[in-house]
Amino acid sequence: MRSAVRLLALLMLAAPLASAQVQIPATPPPKAAPAPASAPVAGEMALARGRQLVQWFYAQQLEPVWAAFLPSARQDFANDLAAFQSYRAAGIQNYGRETSLISERVLEDSGVQYYLRTARFERGPDVAWTLVFGLNAQGQVVQFGILNAGPVSDGPST
Repeated sequence: MRSAVRLLALLMLAAPLASAQVQIPATPPPKAAPAPASAPVAGEMALARGRQLVQWFYAQQLEPVWAAFLPSARQDFANDLAAFQSYRAAGIQNYGRETSLISERVLEDSGVQYYLRTARFERGPDVAWTLVFGLNAQGQVVQFGILNAGPVSDGPST
């Protein structure tokens, strides 16, 4: 339950990205203090690792994804690879393939890099879903989830 609350909180932070509309401010925001040198590297590594895990997940190559899961991520599947495989099969049957990427980003919280990928799927193009991989410094998955990111519009309504 606690991991679901944390994933929902992260999704709320990423929610503005789920919109197909992009707002550009009239004036640039004030410059922030530079991040520590390790932050961009960690974010880039988490982005690459997240993309790799999603590629395997979408291709139903679940063994390497499962191997990356720590016990905290496996517990939602009763520590059973077959349960994880069934979960993925049900997702394909109910939602189909990803049809368009809306956004992807990495957020850091308490030393965990969260790879967030929000996309549309073929059997529900008006609703976005966010895949979340919470990664430790070694690229192992400490949290995993797929969350409803809400309705997606194709642009401003008139």
